[in-house]
Amino acid sequence: MNTALAITPASIGVPLAVRLYGDIIWKERPVHQDDLFSLKHPKMSRLNRAKIFAPFAALDGFEGRVRSKEVPYVRRHELDADEVWELNHRLKILNELTYNGKMSRSNHVVVTVEYFEVCSDPDNDAFGMKGLYHTVTGIVQRVDRVNQALYLFEADDASACTLTIPFSDIYAIDDPSGQLFRQRARRMPD
Repeated sequence: MNTALAITPASIGVPLAVRLYGDIIWKERPVHQDDLFSLKHPKMSRLNRAKIFAPFAALDGFEGRVRSKEVPYVRRHELDADEVWELNHRLKILNELTYNGKMSRSNHVVVTVEYFEVCSDPDNDAFGMKGLYHTVTGIVQRVDRVNQALYLFEADDASACTLTIPFSDIYAIDDPSGQLFRQRARRMPD
């Protein structure tokens, strides 16, 4: 009989670690009561033990910066002469409807504005050059010709705020009802 390879049916399929250290693996945790070891090393609670294995972020803020790089910034679209004229025409109509606070409250002009917002993250490659287009629907409070800005009251489910949009950032102004600019265009001569 060959004793060099003693393969028994019980050892087939059993991991090596279990075969070598099986007597240690299946033992219970040692119990220390009222001895020097238990005083020096008290049993840890489950909560404190869980903290040991909690995820650790070695680079604080790294995930947020990686996510900020994933934002698809685009270049500003330049408007041609016809689009600029149409935008100015619509701003003039809005100015006539919201010339003062009383007219603004009585007319309750609701518009949808698409505008460009430049990237303000100095750590991003798009800083100052590229940005995002946003679309917002709200009530026009006023058209400020001096400061070249449109003041829009935006009320959504979470909050209500006044949004100031510079004329140079406005890409398009639309009327959700589709009646405001159509009717005003018919009344105004070319």
